[in-house]
Amino acid sequence: MADRQRSPEREILRSGDLILDEERWTAHRAGQALRLSPTEFRLLACLMRHQGSVLSRAQLLRDVWGGDYAGQAQIVQTYISYLRRKLHALGPPLIHTSRGTGYWLR
Repeated sequence: MADRQRSPEREILRSGDLILDEERWTAHRAGQALRLSPTEFRLLACLMRHQGSVLSRAQLLRDVWGGDYAGQAQIVQTYISYLRRKLHALGPPLIHTSRGTGYWLR
């Protein structure tokens, strides 16, 4: 599970050189700020909170897009590819696919 540091007003998630500050809505990898859309940020936060666990497309849809999302399930794959492009440009791959099961961060 992601390493968490709490203060009264914020939560910081860490995975190696990836740092996500949920209160300030900032993310950094290898010391560089990441420019993430709100959906990319929520998806990355979800993966970091469940680091090491495979999350199904259905779980990600529910947790990131909300239980009432009625669009295409392929949206998860699209946003995973956006995140991979941004994260993997700065270091080794962090987001992995478990074929037929889902996605996980390590």
